[in-house]
Amino acid sequence: MPKLLLDLGGQTVIARLLAALERAGVASRLVVIGPEDTELRAEIERCGGRAIVAATPPPEMLTSIELGLQAVADDLATACEVVEPDAAWFLIPADHPVIDAETIRRLLEAAVENPGRIIVPTYKGRRGHPTVFAWKHATEIDGVPPGVGFNWIVKQHAADVLEIAVPSAGVLVDLDTPEDYERLRSLWRQK
Repeated sequence: MPKLLLDLGGQTVIARLLAALERAGVASRLVVIGPEDTELRAEIERCGGRAIVAATPPPEMLTSIELGLQAVADDLATACEVVEPDAAWFLIPADHPVIDAETIRRLLEAAVENPGRIIVPTYKGRRGHPTVFAWKHATEIDGVPPGVGFNWIVKQHAADVLEIAVPSAGVLVDLDTPEDYERLRSLWRQK
């Protein structure tokens, strides 16, 4: 089973993330998926998200980011909208199921107060997710060298990175292994 469809406290992982974004006021929630992910697509749409279906399974996260940003650019072009270079957008790995709405709101506020900056949440001094970028960073994706991830852009703009301490350890929690899943499930059983 795809990890984004796993149950976590009565909701799927993707439903939990999309709900947190909605509660924080994020209206447009895009999720890049592979062409075979029909159940995941249905769940994303049921939760008010928009599935961006890749023609082939994205081989790496950078490809998924490119597809998502291209969908946004296409939408803007269709609507004849011009996006400001400092307009904020989130990059959130979908396997971070315990990011909460308050953290997202705090990061959005920081982005408004610091236009054009890259906003990175920290918990007890450790960097986590989600990261807020400015649209001008999205336009640089074609310049990312082959074999290097999107963090290249963060490194290129190190002086523009603003770390925001948040009270939630959820920015550090991801779901990569069966052990991660069991650990997260045990947290919900303890509540």
